[in-house]
Amino acid sequence: MGVAFVRGPLRAILTAGVFVSAFSGMAAAQTASSAEDARAIEFGKEIYKTKARCQFCHKWDGSGDQGYGGNALSLRVTQLTPDQVATTVKCGRPATEMPYHDKFAYTDKRCYGMTAADAGDSKPQIGNEFLQAREIDAVVAYLFARVVGKGPATYEDCLDFWGKDTQQCEPMKK
Repeated sequence: MGVAFVRGPLRAILTAGVFVSAFSGMAAAQTASSAEDARAIEFGKEIYKTKARCQFCHKWDGSGDQGYGGNALSLRVTQLTPDQVATTVKCGRPATEMPYHDKFAYTDKRCYGMTAADAGDSKPQIGNEFLQAREIDAVVAYLFARVVGKGPATYEDCLDFWGKDTQQCEPMKK
């Protein structure tokens, strides 16, 4: 699985959906990396929730199905790699309702080898906001740490997403 999307302070290695510290040989570095990973994951959750508004189509828990943007795929069961998810966030999905969030998407051939002219009517719509590379990296880190491959969402997942002072999760309470 490629991890080319991870840059700078997000330099953790994703392996099978689990973060592994790049400095696993040193306890102090491992703790620092773990705290750094946690900050990146929380940042990604906020981008998912507020700026990119992924939750409106993919739902708060990433389960997809019917949403304001159409029939969004479940991120919980996706078979995409982190690199593929990053490309999808950057470039959207041609001929679908998945928008693109890279300011320069389709201005050159960075997205699926197509320009806007090449994509024609199948070119995705622009997302509600453009995302910086570090924001896309953080969303991908969040998804692979908390959503992808995690099975059905739990009450604890709901509290993690919405916060402990919410009634949003009450229907899930056991």
